[in-house]
Amino acid sequence: MADKENSNKDGGSGSTSMESPIPSPIPTYSEEEKELAQAVKVDFDAGNFGGCVEKLKQLAKMRQTDIKVMHNLSVSLFYQSDCKQVDDVKRGLNQVCGKAQVSIGGSDALEDADHAILFYNHAVILYHLKQHRETIRILEKLFQVIEPLEDCLAHKVLFLLIDTYLCTYQPEKALGALNYLEKKLFGSDNKSQSGDKQSENSGKDSKDSSGGDDGNGNIANEKHRPRITQYKTRCYLQLKQMKVCKREIKSVMNCMGASSTALFLKSNFEFLRQNYRKAIKLLNSAPQTSDFRQTGESVPVLYFNNLACIHFYMNKFHLGAYYARKSLQENANALAELPKRQGKAQSLSGQRLHTLGMNRRYELLYNTGIQLLHAGRPLAAFECLTEAVQVYPSNPRLWLRIAECCIAANKTTLSPESEGKGMPDSHKKGIVGNVVGNGAHRKIVLSPGAADNKYSSDGQSAAMPVATLEFASLCLCNALSLLPDDSAMAMHPPHQVPAARVSSRGSVSSDSSELSDVSGGKQPYPNSFPAPPGCALKAAEVSQLRCAILACSAYVSLTLGDNVIALEHAKQLLSQPKASGSYRFLGHLYAAEALINMDHIFDAIQHLSPDNVMDVSVLPPQEPGQSDRNDRFDDNNHQGNTQDGGADMQAKMSMQHQYYPASIQTAKATMLFNLASAHALRSEWEKARKCLHQACTLVPPADVPQQALFLAIYLELQTGNYALALQMVKKQQLIPYIKNAGGDGNSNRQQQQQHQQGFGTIGSGLPTAGFQPGSGIRGIFPSSAAPGSNKPMRVKDPWHN
Repeated sequence: MADKENSNKDGGSGSTSMESPIPSPIPTYSEEEKELAQAVKVDFDAGNFGGCVEKLKQLAKMRQTDIKVMHNLSVSLFYQSDCKQVDDVKRGLNQVCGKAQVSIGGSDALEDADHAILFYNHAVILYHLKQHRETIRILEKLFQVIEPLEDCLAHKVLFLLIDTYLCTYQPEKALGALNYLEKKLFGSDNKSQSGDKQSENSGKDSKDSSGGDDGNGNIANEKHRPRITQYKTRCYLQLKQMKVCKREIKSVMNCMGASSTALFLKSNFEFLRQNYRKAIKLLNSAPQTSDFRQTGESVPVLYFNNLACIHFYMNKFHLGAYYARKSLQENANALAELPKRQGKAQSLSGQRLHTLGMNRRYELLYNTGIQLLHAGRPLAAFECLTEAVQVYPSNPRLWLRIAECCIAANKTTLSPESEGKGMPDSHKKGIVGNVVGNGAHRKIVLSPGAADNKYSSDGQSAAMPVATLEFASLCLCNALSLLPDDSAMAMHPPHQVPAARVSSRGSVSSDSSELSDVSGGKQPYPNSFPAPPGCALKAAEVSQLRCAILACSAYVSLTLGDNVIALEHAKQLLSQPKASGSYRFLGHLYAAEALINMDHIFDAIQHLSPDNVMDVSVLPPQEPGQSDRNDRFDDNNHQGNTQDGGADMQAKMSMQHQYYPASIQTAKATMLFNLASAHALRSEWEKARKCLHQACTLVPPADVPQQALFLAIYLELQTGNYALALQMVKKQQLIPYIKNAGGDGNSNRQQQQQHQQGFGTIGSGLPTAGFQPGSGIRGIFPSSAAPGSNKPMRVKDPWHN
């Protein structure tokens, strides 16, 4: 952040060359005015802003119509106030633009390169206010006329543009701008080593003709080398180009040493390689002594947030939530030490410019909410996410997370006191609710099973931000409406800055080599959809997110009793071309339940056919090119996987098996249990028995759901087998079906270990929308933001009592 402040300062000093920024004729300078202008330049460069302002005021009286003098006076007054009078400098710049008849916010291209300094200073202020899209729009205008600009200003424009691209997760465009910047600084397309070799060779061949200017210029430009290397590292981290990034990381460590920025970058690198323990070790070794009043960044906030992200990926959600709360506390402490803003509530004056965007509260709340949701505290997560959505209302993934909080809160029905402490297993209660009478009059009262889990909103308005399913339905509608159409994602809008291509060897090449191609080309860039504060969503992620939203919408509609809407969402889910096997499994179940509720049992039986289950994968099928890229990424990460990636993968697989079918067998068993229920509704007792028998042969006895036992007892009572029904009640087992299934105890135990909790038991909770990789939890690294992932939740399974 401090670099941007210095850039503004240099931009102001560069503008004191007394060149008119407007085409209108201005009287020539007198000798007295020239001497006064030179004195102004000397005072500004020396940091004597008081004397600079006094001399500029004298100069302004002599040249009342000179726009350049007015601009320099506004910038000097800003630095005289220690960069705190932001409102005044904005007002002064607007007045200068008005007199110069320049529209900063207009859509027209920049007509006069002399006005570039006005655009740049506006972009600096917008950058610190975190208005990145407007900043990019202004800087891309400047990029179109970058060639006639002075080298110092052109370098500052390019550096600020690269930084803003990285803040908005556009590493391809940032690499393109970096490539162009290197050409201007070092005059070579290749990397730094090859550029040095070429400069040496050219120096030997043309020593007489080159003179000393080019050599001195290259030496002066070498000061930018560490900064360029840092930006390259950030680009490769966002692109997950680990092999190329490893080389750049070494260069960063050599240039910057054991600084906090270098260690944070290296920690982010190890984090992406799944070397979580090494990433934590690097974070612990980073110095935390920098003054946030000077840098605009609080290192403790970044440190604790990054620790939270690392523990999130280690599936230590409670510990991650603890560090997330620590980062929130550090952020509040840092803001409390800043001076209060002057004047009205919306005033920007009173704080230094680079500290105006220091507040990370809402990004941290987003991360904290995701951590709490995984830690089994949906109500606390709901409070965090509903506050974050006020700042990021255009993020469809955030609306989905809020809806999942509502689903989890109403599924578990936890109070704030009991939230996170766990609930007893319903299977341990048994099916016998009570015994009444004695002897011949002895009666057995069965427990109601899942029939007592009826949803009630207590008349709460759906528009109120309360963790109800009605509010979840509104959140899902928002999420679905925010998603772009597939046809819109397939279009490639043009842009002015070329994206860069990264070869397998790590060399960077731009889509255009000449300035004419840069300024006028129509190069496509990878289609993405912005989802702040996280990374932009790619086309494949948008498809996965749409499947998750549709699955959640179908479940919520079923719970609220809106079967027509639930069936519509289920059909839309089944029609998605890139839906994973687990989502198609859910789509068939939800469609069947909606049809059964509408008494369309024949159509429901078609959805419950076991032949519909061909795949139970959580992730969608990959395209051939994407598979090759993942293989290369796995090759780059082989060291990280051998250290602690294996245990992490096992934990993730067990987590998925807890909420999704672990195999096709368990998924087919779930289909058969529900199919037996559908046949029982049509009084087709033999077909229902056959389905129960087939289902029991696919799963171990311990995984047979309690509702299947209720159904078996019901079938025996309907067919007159009262003794067998009573025996099943006493032993609480599907006696004839388990015996027919056969198998010794050892094989059953082995099968049980294979399946674990492979499918949601009927009435106790099948998954709804699974959390897709890249859920939005993100690390605030100086290099990039780390994407995250959420686990799925258990929700209602289609069962009809």
